[in-house]
Amino acid sequence: MAPWTVHRATAPATPDDAATWAVTGACRAHAATHRALFGHADAAWQVAEVGALLQDRPYERSTLLVVTADGMAPAVDAVVGAALVNVPTQDNAHLAVAETWVRPDARGRGVGRVLLDAAESAARAEDRRTLIVMSTHRAPTDGEPTAGARSGTGAVPAADAATRLAGARGYGLEQVERFSTFTFPLDDARRAAVRRAHEDAGRAAGGAYRLVAWTGPTPEEHLDGMAVLRTRMSTDVPTADLELDEEPWDAERVRAHDREVVEQGRVAAVVAAQHVPTGELVAFTVVEWPPTLPEAAYQQDTLVVAAHRGHRLGMLVKTAQLLRLEDLWPGLRRLHTWNAQENDHMLAINVALGFTPTGVLGMWQRDLDAAGAARPVP
Repeated sequence: MAPWTVHRATAPATPDDAATWAVTGACRAHAATHRALFGHADAAWQVAEVGALLQDRPYERSTLLVVTADGMAPAVDAVVGAALVNVPTQDNAHLAVAETWVRPDARGRGVGRVLLDAAESAARAEDRRTLIVMSTHRAPTDGEPTAGARSGTGAVPAADAATRLAGARGYGLEQVERFSTFTFPLDDARRAAVRRAHEDAGRAAGGAYRLVAWTGPTPEEHLDGMAVLRTRMSTDVPTADLELDEEPWDAERVRAHDREVVEQGRVAAVVAAQHVPTGELVAFTVVEWPPTLPEAAYQQDTLVVAAHRGHRLGMLVKTAQLLRLEDLWPGLRRLHTWNAQENDHMLAINVALGFTPTGVLGMWQRDLDAAGAARPVP
């Protein structure tokens, strides 16, 4: 095994800060892994996004760890892999969530093991006992050996290095998310199909609901409503056996989140359904778009609260969003989304609208306090 050095990145004070070498190198390595898997780097971390995550934030703390060969001077091109470790600071005090990646030309040399060691050490330093590690994969092919989720549904390729390493280190694959993509621009036939779906959903919803939409920070009159929806998002969506507790949101937390989106260089577009008799927001969907990467956007949260399900509000807000995105961001070509494989209802909506499978995301969980030696990686 080649000797490696782990560096903890510091938050760049300015874009030309010398400390940006680690952030830039990590993002370039992430982009390389995504290009190798998907042919593009739409969903790879951007420098502005990671730089914003490393700043002092009120609800979460992030640590970026990068790996270089021993003796290499700190430089962008010296980074062969990275781990991003996030810990909630106002809830889920037991938890850390990490993502690790290795540059394709550095695989098979022990970098993944070094990164996982570093991520576990960072989690323990924060006094966290549960670590969830995310792994990104191409979609398994028919007949290919796979590793299946033990509490949710779905599977990841068994032969992938991340799968073998996580299993050998005692992580359980609790959940698999499907990574899907919707393409723009819409031709006449696809636009008409989305409009029909929207109109059908509107008839099912009836006059008890109306749509509200905004771009950018949440309007003052909707802060409390969005706080309720964000809290429900942490409890009402499928999470398999991932050890996730409720995230309590209030208006200030919504404001803080909106500020972070701006600091990351993204623009948020929101469509929500409002219950007319009560004025409550009862469904919403969010898409974020980075102007520096105008061809790509990311579907974030979508939720219908349980008491208002059965009125096709999920389809209503999703179709309204798709129809407005073309006008908001004419250069948009790909909208990416991630959904738990057991979230049958939302996946059915996405398939009906024309989202196509791109890859899968594994959610691996381990109790860091549990005894047991690591096994050799097969």
